[in-house]
Amino acid sequence: MGFFDINYDSLRTQLLPVRLRNNKMKAWLRCLIAPIKWLHVKFLGLRNNDVYTLAHTGQVVYLEAVLNDTFDPVARGIMIVDGSYEDPIFTYTIPETAPHWLGLVGETGMAGFVTPVSLYTTAETALLGDAFVVRVPSAVVFDESRMRALVNRYRIAGKGVYSIVVY
Repeated sequence: MGFFDINYDSLRTQLLPVRLRNNKMKAWLRCLIAPIKWLHVKFLGLRNNDVYTLAHTGQVVYLEAVLNDTFDPVARGIMIVDGSYEDPIFTYTIPETAPHWLGLVGETGMAGFVTPVSLYTTAETALLGDAFVVRVPSAVVFDESRMRALVNRYRIAGKGVYSIVVY
């Protein structure tokens, strides 16, 4: 028996003085504690949801578990795989000793050593690919907006763009 498991019916009888234990008083107390029992059931449901949310993090194994628990509890075929995202190239200062040749006129002396590198902004590199891909079997019936909401809730912040693919 857990800390939050309370049997209000037996408690009602046990806390009632013996001389007041008649059917009319028990019925009256049952009516009085009915809202408390209803609130207790709602509390236990919300507590179970919160415990589940706290037990699942943004790690891939937990994110897969959440998606499979929600959309595919029997076959558990939803998988998360790495995407084709590539990190952008960064430029360095001279003391960092990692120069990149950008193909500028002032860098003509470095033309024989390295090949030119293109620079992109963060907005441009976001389109280079997905950070991860959620693979959903074709047999699973799901609402894409609900799945995106679950992934956005549990994924690690800043993980980038992802896609949902039905296979």
